[in-house]
This record gives sequence, structure tokens and C-alpha cells, in this order.
Amino acid sequence: MGGLTARGVPPKHNVMEVTVIGPGYGECILLHIGNGNWVIVDSCLNAESHPAALAYLRDMGLNPTEAVRLIVATHWHDDHIRGMGKLVEVCDKATFCCASVLRTDEFLAAVGAMASRPMSKTGSGMQEFYKVFSLLAARSSKPVFAIANRRIFNRDGCEIWALSPFDKDFGLFLQEIGRLRPQERETKRRTHTLTPNKIAVVLLIKIEDAVILLGSDLEGRGWLEILAARERPNCKASVFKIPHHGSQNAHEDRMWSEMLHSEPIAALTPWQKGGRVLPTEGDVRRILSFTKKAYATAPIDVPIRKSLRNRTRAIERTIRETSKRISRVALPPGMIRLRRKFGSQDDWEIETFAPACRLS
Repeated sequence: MGGLTARGVPPKHNVMEVTVIGPGYGECILLHIGNGNWVIVDSCLNAESHPAALAYLRDMGLNPTEAVRLIVATHWHDDHIRGMGKLVEVCDKATFCCASVLRTDEFLAAVGAMASRPMSKTGSGMQEFYKVFSLLAARSSKPVFAIANRRIFNRDGCEIWALSPFDKDFGLFLQEIGRLRPQERETKRRTHTLTPNKIAVVLLIKIEDAVILLGSDLEGRGWLEILAARERPNCKASVFKIPHHGSQNAHEDRMWSEMLHSEPIAALTPWQKGGRVLPTEGDVRRILSFTKKAYATAPIDVPIRKSLRNRTRAIERTIRETSKRISRVALPPGMIRLRRKFGSQDDWEIETFAPACRLS
């Protein structure tokens, strides 16, 4: 694989790249679309609580301010949005894109209300959007808004299409957002996740003859709407970011057969909250029935934080005898990186960086 294997070596100008980073702190995806130009989809934090995408580019000696052309926020859930404000601040030459429903007065009012009265000390996706919109307003910079079957980017042979969300999903989303606005004297709490995710932005990226499908967190009914849309680009992807951590509720058989090549390269980021872990063993078996080229940014046979939690319990008493404070060591995010030369008929070169691994 020559000089492409070193983590700190940037791709050449004629080499495209797809890198998936996660989990534990969320999920983000970086794409090199050629000639030193990059696209970032979503945002997550690394072990030092910095945006992982910025750290990745800087590790390769790149200047994110000059390199990043487009930033896409596929939706407002915490695991896809942490650090987005800092990302937009640093990459001030990049165009920002999000679902068109997020420009509505109803959503902006909810953002302002929640930002002025934080729901938790750690913040929320709403607060990240507040930072982003504030930065854009200060710059007089207009974002691009994603809606189903709209081309949101076209540069140097790279086209990026939004395949969702659809207009009809906006009304219910805004009703639910309205119910989340904090009331006076209400107990401080974190904004809970809206399910199913009705406004996730699914992206189709075409770089010459390569096609990449990024599934965001779109759930089952949303895929049926995409499949029914005659306006969407008629092509099949060889690289697929599996939606919603591989969960059954984001699966649709027809999507695999009609929108993907057989045996595509598939990547996912695991998720864990409390005692729940995604993907489940059944999810893994289902995914492997469609492709054996499936990868995860962390092992999924053990919950992301389970081993750390158990170890802490076992030695907590000893630590307290010698220290007044216990600090949890943050787990590093894993990475799945694909690279391929423009115009090449060769397969994608696949690299995993621990704790990322191949599904089995």
C-alpha cells in the first residue's frame, strides 16, 4: 500500500479518502474529494475533548481552515454534533449545510430558549446549533440547506446530493421540538432524543466513478421514501456508512439491493447507553448476510465503557485510599479509513486504527 498506510501521511491530490471516526464520543466522517479539498460530515470529540476531525487533519500536517470546503450536520443529536461549533469556527471558509427545517422560526426559537437556559451542564445538540448559527450570523455567511433530492455541492468532479429529509416530515418534527422547550422553574434536564429520527440528512457522494452512501441515522420508513423518489441519482454505492449504529429500525432490505453494489464496504459506529448496546448480535448477523466487508470503529462484543466501569469498581477503594479524586480515562476513538486513486479500477485500500475492527 506504499505511502498510504501511515496515519500521519495525507492522501495525494489524486487520491480520494473516506474516514469514519467514533465511537464513545459520537461519529464523524471525513472525505478527501481531490486536490487537497475536504468535506466533513458531523462532529465528535476525541479523548482530549477536541473535535476529532480537526485533530485528524492537523495530525497529517494540514490546515483545516484552508482545506475544508463543506461541513454537513446531518441532524442535531449529541453523538453527531459535539464540537460542531468549534469546527465551524476554525473552518471559516467552509460552507455549512444542515436540514432545511432547521432554519425555521420554530426551531430557531427553541434553540435560543434552550441556549439561554441550558438543560444540563454538558450541553446539548441544541446548544451546538446555537453556536453555529451565531457564528454564521456574525460572518453574514449563508448556509446551504438540505432537502430530499437536492444537490448541495458540486466542485472538481465531486457531486454531493441530499436524499432526505422530505417536506412532509417537517411538521411533526417542529411539534416535537416545541414540546422540548424549557418552561420557567422546570427542573434542569437534558433534552431527550427524538425518535424516530425524522430529519436525518442522508448523503450520496459521487467522486468520478466512485459512489459513497452515508446513512446518517435515518430509520426504516425514511429509506422507503428515498427508494420511491424518482428524482434521486440513479447509481449504486460501493461504500456505505450504515445508519443508526446498525440498528434493526434503520434497516431496509431494498436499500441494500437497489442502492448498493453487492458486497459493499460497510462501516458503522457502535453506540451504548446504560445497558443497551448497538449493534446487537442479531444486527451483526444481519449486516454480515449482506456484506462480509463490514467494519466497526470499536469492538461490539463488549459495551464501549463496560470494561472501564468494571475495572473502576474493582479498584475504586484502593484508589480512594491514595487519592482524593478519581478521573475516568477517556477512550480513544477508532478509525476506519478507505483510500483509492482517481480513475483506478482497483479496490479501496482499507485501514483500521484501534479500537476499530472488522465485524465477525
